[in-house]
Amino acid sequence: MAAEAPQLPTSETLTVEFKGDRKEQLKDRDLALAAICLANAQGGTLYLGIEDNGTVTGLHSGRDRRKNLAAVIAEFTTPPLGVSVEYLELNEHTVLQIDVPVAQGTVFTRDGRCQIRSLDQQGKPFCRPASAVDVMRRSHQQLELDWSGEPLPTATLADLNPAERQRLRSMVRTYKGDPTLLELSDDELDGALALVGIDAQGTHRPTAAGLLLLGHESAIRRCLPGHECGFQVLQGTEVRINHFWRSPLLALVEQIEQRIDPLLTEQELDVGLFRVPVPNLSKRAFREAFLNALAHRDYTRLAAVHITWQLGDQLVISNPGGFVRGVSIDTLLTTPPRSRNLALADALKRIGLAERTGRGVDRIYQELLEAGRAAPNYRQSSLDDVVLQLSTQPANLQLVALWQAQQRQGGAPLGLLSLLLLDTLHEQRRLTTAQLAESLHREEPTIRCHLEQLVEAELVAAQGQGRGRSYTLSQKVYQAFDQEAGYQRQAALSTEEIDQRILQLARERETLRRRDLIQALGLEENQATHALQRLCKRGALIPEGVGKGRSYRLPPSV
Repeated sequence: MAAEAPQLPTSETLTVEFKGDRKEQLKDRDLALAAICLANAQGGTLYLGIEDNGTVTGLHSGRDRRKNLAAVIAEFTTPPLGVSVEYLELNEHTVLQIDVPVAQGTVFTRDGRCQIRSLDQQGKPFCRPASAVDVMRRSHQQLELDWSGEPLPTATLADLNPAERQRLRSMVRTYKGDPTLLELSDDELDGALALVGIDAQGTHRPTAAGLLLLGHESAIRRCLPGHECGFQVLQGTEVRINHFWRSPLLALVEQIEQRIDPLLTEQELDVGLFRVPVPNLSKRAFREAFLNALAHRDYTRLAAVHITWQLGDQLVISNPGGFVRGVSIDTLLTTPPRSRNLALADALKRIGLAERTGRGVDRIYQELLEAGRAAPNYRQSSLDDVVLQLSTQPANLQLVALWQAQQRQGGAPLGLLSLLLLDTLHEQRRLTTAQLAESLHREEPTIRCHLEQLVEAELVAAQGQGRGRSYTLSQKVYQAFDQEAGYQRQAALSTEEIDQRILQLARERETLRRRDLIQALGLEENQATHALQRLCKRGALIPEGVGKGRSYRLPPSV
């Protein structure tokens, strides 16, 4: 039976008709702008295929009805706008009805455009670009909150799965989360973790965090189409495992760990009368890294969190959405904890899954460095994605034994800053206190104090006095790296002497390549790279080209 034609137009309806000669991508963008216009007012209904005068003309024949328009609108808008879409048959024509909820806060397109509704001189509503004053006024009128703590207008309490709430309680016990949560009723629990909120109409609805943690998978697909996680295991070029899920987060954590466990292997290290297992992947570090990706990702983007394990080499975790404001690759370990999804991150901490202090990244670094592996690598991250590489190559058992011996001697394991200093010296070979402070974004007195403690522990060797005092790894640490020849070179050359030799080599040759330093001066790859970066930063050398073809020359005045 054909539906009855709606009464048009009113202040709560908007009709949109797309011409047949426009590209599909432009249609989607314009559709998102029309939805934004309604959401930034009082919400309403958007119709495609009905003229402003109420004439039903139907959808253009080229429109792809298989496309998930709700997902498209969520992708184009920020914060993501949840709408419901329905096809109607009116007067033998197909019409698209899109119900748009009122926005909590102000909705923009992903490229920063915003529309609001106004009345023309005849009192007819129309959409216009929002000015800064319009946005400010709306912000004052509405309390803008964390997106993950906002009620979802298209979700209901029936979308929450009681079995997932039981899973949550079980995880609180297993991971020693906040014990007070176990004493609460279901309604009290939902309120304590901001899993349910009240919308502008006074209706209790699941928040984004609530649906992600406790929702039925069908509801998550409908209301949060951006949520997805992929897990891939590669052995050489062969794909051994390739799975994708849209499960609620607590179930997803268990599903991923069930697939990780069979791939874990251990090396064994004899320490006195005990055997110390050294796994190829620290489960604690992996859980922190994975939960960080889930908690801090941008759920407004139609992109998955990806876990890719190249067996014998590395595990890579990537999530859509770059670092949040105030966080960069260089300040990951020093900036105060920040989250894109505050309610979700807080819930994961109180459940006991994530680091309660908000220093999960510290734990990831500590676990890898204590196992004698390279530090976590975020260098592939971009403005759009955070990419973390964790080494799963065989651990350096000699280095682990050295750290264990130091723990027995000092009565406590090496702290994270000490491990970072040793790792930085291993990469850059010889540095001063000022250079280490700049590299690690710490105060010089703090760095100096830790360095002298490492000198006393015979893990670091010092040369010189005053501000020119420089540091390198000690002979026994180089021995643990099987690089005793490197220690002999470092004991003979200071940073200044290395720089002078490079500049002298540059005077003798028209251009320098990194391999020239390795061959002519006996430097190692990391050492040569950091020395060239240091000289370029000082203006002593000028870089030319990119990638493997990059070369260096003296400035014209030298």
